[in-house]
Amino acid sequence: MWLFFALFLAIGLGSMFTSILSGLIMLLAACVFVPQVNRAINDKAGVTITPGLRAVFAIVCLGLLFYTSNKALETDRAERQAHEVNTAQLKAEQAQKDKREYVAANKEAILAEISALIAKQDYSGANNLGSKYSNAGSFEIDQALLKVSAQKTEADKQQKKSSILASLGSIKQDDYNALASSYAQLAAIDQTYTANAEKFSKLAEQKAQDAKARQQAADEKARRKSMGLTWSYADGEDKMSGKPVRRAYVSSSNTVDFKFPYAGAQRATLTIRKHPRWGTSVYVAIEKGQFVCGYDDCDVRVRFAKGGAQRMSASEPDDHSSNLLFISNASSFIAQARKSDKVFVEANFYQEGSRVFEFDISDLDWK
Repeated sequence: MWLFFALFLAIGLGSMFTSILSGLIMLLAACVFVPQVNRAINDKAGVTITPGLRAVFAIVCLGLLFYTSNKALETDRAERQAHEVNTAQLKAEQAQKDKREYVAANKEAILAEISALIAKQDYSGANNLGSKYSNAGSFEIDQALLKVSAQKTEADKQQKKSSILASLGSIKQDDYNALASSYAQLAAIDQTYTANAEKFSKLAEQKAQDAKARQQAADEKARRKSMGLTWSYADGEDKMSGKPVRRAYVSSSNTVDFKFPYAGAQRATLTIRKHPRWGTSVYVAIEKGQFVCGYDDCDVRVRFAKGGAQRMSASEPDDHSSNLLFISNASSFIAQARKSDKVFVEANFYQEGSRVFEFDISDLDWK
């Protein structure tokens, strides 16, 4: 028990340096470990302090010690912070007072130095000097600072203007985005450049729209080509003569759907062929169905986009295939095809009547 007494006594005395209340609590806790104090309480109050009660009392006192110590530390910290704030405020007030006194005594010299820097066009230096002694009770210095700030702003604008004008020479004349951006910056400095800014902005917008339209057209052309709706070319060899065979072919833009047994949407194919033995031919073929063209040949109606409808003679192939029809006078057909972008071909079909096929024949590359 004397050991615990000594321990709590030492803690209590040490706590006195941070909080007197904490120290008194620990001294009270130390007393319950003195045998004489325990006997006195038992004799006068009839209360026996058991080891368990002493432990509980000690734990409670330790809890109170931590609580009061923390409170004391928080109070001390708040006092120190308040003291530091007060000290800083006093220093600031003293610095402002010293600044006012210095400015009052040296106002003319400060103004002269600001004027000298302005004369050298050292607006940054003049601005820094004026800022250092502004708000110190001198109206003249504050006004000089405003003047310097305005001059510095204007000088910066003119420097930026010169830089942008110098950079214009390195911009390509068709780079409308860069030109529009540069002139927009110039217009913000000098309104005389507003017209140029608007001009190049419109040109840039138009160029972007044109590029978008070209891309859309290219995408559409690629899509149509993937579907066979624009000219495709194939080169081969005639096995008998060993000479080249060249073909250009395109599928119709529209489809037809015949009755059984040829049901199902299908396109026609227009082909130009140059053969070493059979010469140049033009023929139309379908996947399923039968052209109506007897032994005495037949006619098809053809209309190029820039002309009227015309009848052209046609004939079946030598093997009498009914899904293919040769158009006579191939040279005339090709000559007109080179000058047009579309052609419509109307032919008669067995039990289906006449049907019209539309072909995109623009950009024909045929020699």
